[in-house]
Amino acid sequence: MDALAVSALLTDADDTLWKNNIYFEQVRKQFLQWTEGLGFQTPEVQQAFVQIEHENIQKNGYGAENFIASLKDTYLFFEKEESCRIAGLQWIDSIAAALRQHPIQLLEGVRGSLELLSQRHTIILFTKGNLAEQNRKIDASGLGTCFKAVEIVREKSVHSFQEVIARHQLSKAHTWMIGNSPRSDINPAIAAGIRAFYIPHAWTWEREREELCLSDQVTVLERFSDLLQHV
Repeated sequence: MDALAVSALLTDADDTLWKNNIYFEQVRKQFLQWTEGLGFQTPEVQQAFVQIEHENIQKNGYGAENFIASLKDTYLFFEKEESCRIAGLQWIDSIAAALRQHPIQLLEGVRGSLELLSQRHTIILFTKGNLAEQNRKIDASGLGTCFKAVEIVREKSVHSFQEVIARHQLSKAHTWMIGNSPRSDINPAIAAGIRAFYIPHAWTWEREREELCLSDQVTVLERFSDLLQHV
């Protein structure tokens, strides 16, 4: 690819720049093991959690606090003994502390690659989630100086992509999205008229998985540092 063909890069954050979903999955695994010990059927608990989390996302958006609230709502759905509920909710808070306190661990090659890319191109962090939570992660990452701007939205959609493109006066022909999620990063970017670098991640959240828009507008990479070979 001709390096001159790229002037702006939008980049996702969670599981593109740093580890994220693995911490949620670890807590969910603990929760399911615990509820199984209480006598609840794991497939039923899992199914209820997925539905409850989906409903809570519609009301409250994404983030650790919504995830924790969904664990609690799921537990209360199954636990009918009032005498057990307070201790159960306290236990959920104890395992959920890991989500609120975990360090930000950058994925391999991200820091050096992003620093080089920021010298060549306009880099905009484009992520979704809770505003305060995402800002905390950005501050903790130490990557803030690499970004010309930070855009945190409730949901990534074709419309939100178009808004960012317009707000920063980006050329669609010369703008690419970088991300690990077909649902939130790649497919809406292509639909909005830009191109994308797809970097699959083993721990991508199940809600972010959908059939990838395969076209000559998408370049699949193995790791973040591979971007340096293209732009």
